[in-house]
Amino acid sequence: MNKSHAAGIWFLAVAWFLVSVPARGFAADLAATETAAMEPAELLSTYVQIPSVSGEEKEAGEFFAQYCRDQGLHVHVFTDEPDSYNFAASLYPLEYGKPNIVFMTHIDVVPPGEPEGWTYPAFSGKIADGKVWGRGAIDNKAMGVMQVFAIKQFVELAQEQDLPYNVSLLAVSGEETGGDKGARIITEYFLEELNPAVVYGEGGAGITGLIGAAPDKAVFGVEVTQKRRMFLEASSQVQASGHGSVPRDHYSTRDLVKATSALLEAKPKITVSPIVIQALGLLAEHERGIMKRVMQRIDFYGPLFGRLVRSEPLIASMLTNTITLTSLTSSEGAYNQIPSRARAVFDCRLLPETDQEAFIAHVKRIVEPYKVEIRVLESSPASPVSPQGMFYDAMQESLYEVFDDAVVVPFMFVAINDNRFFRRQGIPAYGLLPAIMPEELMETIHYFDERFPIAALDKGIEVYVSLITRLLEAAMPARDITRDT
Repeated sequence: MNKSHAAGIWFLAVAWFLVSVPARGFAADLAATETAAMEPAELLSTYVQIPSVSGEEKEAGEFFAQYCRDQGLHVHVFTDEPDSYNFAASLYPLEYGKPNIVFMTHIDVVPPGEPEGWTYPAFSGKIADGKVWGRGAIDNKAMGVMQVFAIKQFVELAQEQDLPYNVSLLAVSGEETGGDKGARIITEYFLEELNPAVVYGEGGAGITGLIGAAPDKAVFGVEVTQKRRMFLEASSQVQASGHGSVPRDHYSTRDLVKATSALLEAKPKITVSPIVIQALGLLAEHERGIMKRVMQRIDFYGPLFGRLVRSEPLIASMLTNTITLTSLTSSEGAYNQIPSRARAVFDCRLLPETDQEAFIAHVKRIVEPYKVEIRVLESSPASPVSPQGMFYDAMQESLYEVFDDAVVVPFMFVAINDNRFFRRQGIPAYGLLPAIMPEELMETIHYFDERFPIAALDKGIEVYVSLITRLLEAAMPARDITRDT
């Protein structure tokens, strides 16, 4: 197994990761225009033009909520704040109490960065080269557009029949900053009102080039679990103030740098999670030769390629607990003054089966020779794995219907997203952007020139329509489900 091929296979794990400013009052001005008849690309373009950097979601949220009302959906606003605008748009009023098929999207986007990095202005919503350009086009406004276009096709059916499920779009704030202003509020205060039977949010996507024997075959990874996030602080406080020309054996910055180096150079233990084993086993069915054998028994072969695993960030993120240095500071002073305090912050991502206390103990053993203290700044609790039952199968079958030559596998998201809040409440949640996304587009997430293909919007809508149809038919098999197209 050569290094480049291995990296291509494991790119599945994280490739999904799962990247000019209009005047204020844009949404209010737009309300006077005709939006009900917009095509998907027009809606996405308009939605992108309303800046919604985390903390400033309300204007974009109000626009999107009004669009949903115009389609005949019942809109319920949970919270109405500039930095916490959260709403549901449903076939039936939430007050009906029906079990709810929830499609979750987030309104907020990350900052656009320097203007000169963009081919078109970050919030232009430019339609060019068959794509919609702008911050949030992929992450996560295209998904919201797909979802609402699918749900609105069932409005007339819901009026004519008493369907067994409600179907709702759930648009939340603050996903990019940890979910406290959005999904956390929904699950802590409004879960009974929303009454979700299942949640379909972001997480995976479809990419090609992962199967060496069939590089053109699209592979969709449906996120069923994710790693945990932990922020650790390492600090040193040594009473060794003095002139920098007389270095001591111990002083804060020296001890901290040594401890930091030891942490970053430590070889993490290779652990192959059950979901990784299952996903690669499914991919192995399409491989040949040595690659087929390795992927079928990754639990055995993975540790044998320890050097390769640890040298490839994409591979390491799937098979190890990772530690990344994100901040290194010391107390202020003159350039020739030894500081008395120093601090480092590490972004740690833990495999689902990792025991947090055991991991912290492991970190403390590594830094034990140095005069540093370890403290947990923030930690997300573990989330259960969503089962691969009816709701997963319906998504899988819908993908096969629209992308008939695709491969669908469950996978573990190596970062975090809002799905975890619902899983902790016992609600099955699945992450997927139902579109084939070339690597060149995935690289624009959280970077310059983010853009989304118009043709992919239409395909994604087809997937969601198929998914809703399958779930309704499963609950009422004797009745024919037809959509208002």
